[in-house]
Amino acid sequence: MGVEGTLIAIAAAGVAAALYAYLGFPMIAALLGAVCPRAHAVIDRRRARRDVTVIISAYNEEQSIEAKIRNVLATEYPRDRLDVLVVSDASTDRTNDIVRSFAAEGVRLLAEPTRHGKSIGLNHAMALARGDVVVFTDANASFSPETIPRLVRYFADSGVGLVTGYTRYVTRGTGEVARVTNLYTSLERTIKSAESRWGCCVGADGAVFAIRRRLFKPLRYDDINDFVIPLDVIAQRAECVFAADVSCAEPTTGSVGSEFRRQARITNRTLRALWRHVGLLNPFRFGLFSFFLFSHKIVRFLAPVLMTCSLAALVVLVGLKIPLLAVAIVMAVIGLVLIPTVQSLALVGRPIRMVNIAMTMHVAALQGWWHFLRGHRDVIWQHDRTEA
Repeated sequence: MGVEGTLIAIAAAGVAAALYAYLGFPMIAALLGAVCPRAHAVIDRRRARRDVTVIISAYNEEQSIEAKIRNVLATEYPRDRLDVLVVSDASTDRTNDIVRSFAAEGVRLLAEPTRHGKSIGLNHAMALARGDVVVFTDANASFSPETIPRLVRYFADSGVGLVTGYTRYVTRGTGEVARVTNLYTSLERTIKSAESRWGCCVGADGAVFAIRRRLFKPLRYDDINDFVIPLDVIAQRAECVFAADVSCAEPTTGSVGSEFRRQARITNRTLRALWRHVGLLNPFRFGLFSFFLFSHKIVRFLAPVLMTCSLAALVVLVGLKIPLLAVAIVMAVIGLVLIPTVQSLALVGRPIRMVNIAMTMHVAALQGWWHFLRGHRDVIWQHDRTEA
């Protein structure tokens, strides 16, 4: 194969990976979901009275923790079966004092003396959990009164070990970040709904998911909890399902920079989790889940790398024929990522901003890969919820 043939093959590989990750696999997953012999959406109309512990993770959440606690206490789940535990990761603001003010209503506080990150905090909180079912959520995620009852009813199926809902991101700032994020999560819902029919849902939503307490395995300090916990459940031969009727509302920061950092962290931590759980890719042991994991995560996270190689190969290929056109392509890409000056134009500003955000998230994924390959671990960080 000559130089041109090699460049064409590289360019085609990147395009093929993107098409499979965002079009081919969702279609295959939907087809597999349609032929599944049974659905896992168990409706327990009696709503069996299981003891439930709600664990709220918090760090310097004085602006939202009171509303969150009141939100959880307003649930339609029987109050005598509900245990609320807030784990505060060495907060330095008024978070701990606000939580203590709810002690008379049975809300407990686990105040970590030193910051260790969310995963270690969850380990400590799970040691104090009282419920047979544990619901995990974040301080800035808002539940409906039906959220907890709807999560818990799925455990009427004895084979179900974990249930996840999804987050609806509400608009802040100009709103493009929320729109792009919600577009991505709508694709995730389609895929997870199909995976769920086989009990093979890959990953959970960290702001709204529940697990049988006995299936929890202690997390490593650098684990991404909402991905590793479902993997551990699958490894124990229990099912992970997606509750399409369960969601929470959460504001985005409205800042592209904040979302960039978030996506880079997620990529890095997810790659580390995949590396440590590579055994789950064995289809002889884990059957269809191995296919879902490979397609949903491996190909998805490889796509930005392959697409970047594809673009580079295309630029070189064009440069061999029309050098000026290759330079124009490079400048256009740089402009869309770094200097989207045409945002000020009323007719094209919003589409350009949307493209800019999407491409920025692509670059963030590449940074996540770079951190992973360099051995950098994202464990503790300052949230950006005060950004406009």
